[in-house]
Amino acid sequence: MKQQEKSGANLMAEEAVIRKVLLMNAVSSGACGLLLLLFPGYIADWTGLDNRLSLIGTGVFLLVVVAFLSWAATRSVISPRVVLVFSILDFLWVIDSLLLLVGNGSAYTITLFGMWAIILVAAVVGVFAICEAIYWWYNRPLASQKQHR
Repeated sequence: MKQQEKSGANLMAEEAVIRKVLLMNAVSSGACGLLLLLFPGYIADWTGLDNRLSLIGTGVFLLVVVAFLSWAATRSVISPRVVLVFSILDFLWVIDSLLLLVGNGSAYTITLFGMWAIILVAAVVGVFAICEAIYWWYNRPLASQKQHR
């Protein structure tokens, strides 16, 4: 019985942590999304990423992600599978950021400020991705148990 109580307490603690991770991810994604939507010209000038339509599209995408992050974080039980989807999206963001930096000069001339902004955002998103992947990893048996019911 104590083992079950401990497992339940651990799950509650893990859910509290992942809920905060998802909410922080939502807040930071929302801030970036709004900046990209409201100030694409300034961001293009500061970063060297001069395709304003891509910046606006990225802002819209981020706000859609914010809606789903907020929805997931406010559920009474946070599904490990949903968290896995966010983890994959975040890892893809990091990979795209690296590709953008490596491809510097081919499509864009990224400024020094732009490089640091991309690196900083990728690092933060990478931390979210790792936290989300860890939550999924430790709770994946719960996902498979719910599937069999």
